[in-house]
Amino acid sequence: MIVRDFLRQDALPALRLFKETIRQVNLGDYSEGQVEVWSNSFGRFEEWEGRLERHRTIVAEDEGGLTGFVSLDREGVVDLLYVHKDYQRRGIASRLLDRAERYAASINIHELYTEASLTARPFFEKHGYKIVRKQTKQVKGVDFINFIMCKKLK
Repeated sequence: MIVRDFLRQDALPALRLFKETIRQVNLGDYSEGQVEVWSNSFGRFEEWEGRLERHRTIVAEDEGGLTGFVSLDREGVVDLLYVHKDYQRRGIASRLLDRAERYAASINIHELYTEASLTARPFFEKHGYKIVRKQTKQVKGVDFINFIMCKKLK
């Protein structure tokens, strides 16, 4: 597996991975209706592509293609962290998050934040993130429970 910086041609495979992962992996914690809204939460493809390009986005890939990605904004928000549904529990998310955290530290970001889903909360806790608060977030008129979490970097 290779971990590298995002390239523009990664945008479409990342969008497919995002949708498929939510529809399969997050279905255990959210309803079918919530999963459908969430997986279609990005309007136009150009919005998706622009978001990945504006942030520091790091991807993981193997010979089969994209296996995961993480994006981090300049304020220290881990915006997106997704691993392909067929590559769960292989350490990919940990490698991606570690790379994002090291990058953040290199540009003097001392604290990271994320909005972790019910599904992702245990992963982030395992990596030292603490719950700031539980929240209900609305996406296209549908309520979702998630957690604002933070981690101080050394």
